[in-house]
Amino acid sequence: MTARIAYFRVSTIDQSIEAQRSALGGAFDKEFCDEGVSGAILAAERPGFADLLKFVREGDTVFVYAVDRLGRDALDVQSTVRALLAKGVSVHVHGLGLI
Repeated sequence: MTARIAYFRVSTIDQSIEAQRSALGGAFDKEFCDEGVSGAILAAERPGFADLLKFVREGDTVFVYAVDRLGRDALDVQSTVRALLAKGVSVHVHGLGLI
């Protein structure tokens, strides 16, 4: 069975997980989040994202509000996306679609 999985990250109090959830719109089977975690931290080292990586299975789709939720820089984003794709997981970025 495939799952719709959301990932949210906010690093400051002026950011809102609710805003990201609302922008993504839709019901998710599972949500993971990191609050107060800097974008300078590698995605796989963020507690919520690490849990997501352990949870996802082939056929699942991970939804994020922005591409920067997937890593601290272009190399980390690329590594994260490749790791998800290697597991058979699709990635959907709000405003970009499936990548």
